Amino acid sequence: MGPLTRRIGLAAVLLGVAGGSTSCTVVKPIVGVIAAPAMILGGTGGVPFGCCCDDGRGVVAFFVVSSAIGAVAGLATGIVSDVRVLTGHASDPTANWFDPFAVNH
Repeated sequence: MGPLTRRIGLAAVLLGVAGGSTSCTVVKPIVGVIAAPAMILGGTGGVPFGCCCDDGRGVVAFFVVSSAIGAVAGLATGIVSDVRVLTGHASDPTANWFDPFAVNH
């Protein structure tokens, strides 16, 4: 087994563990990396990617930055959501796992 195969296998195992976890702190940053670019693009009506260069660097920069924003937002709201569940202030801990910008109420 090569090093790439091991890394892909490890990533698949970690993703499976995170997906099977009920902890928002674990799951929401992963969801944020995927969902934030789509949510940002959907809310803005599109981003003019051709504004700075013609070789696709604008597209890559947008997805890197928006994925980072989603991961950080998912981590922050995941921690707040877990604290709310642990202190009894949220009735359903899985109510908004799909939204990296929302906390459990």
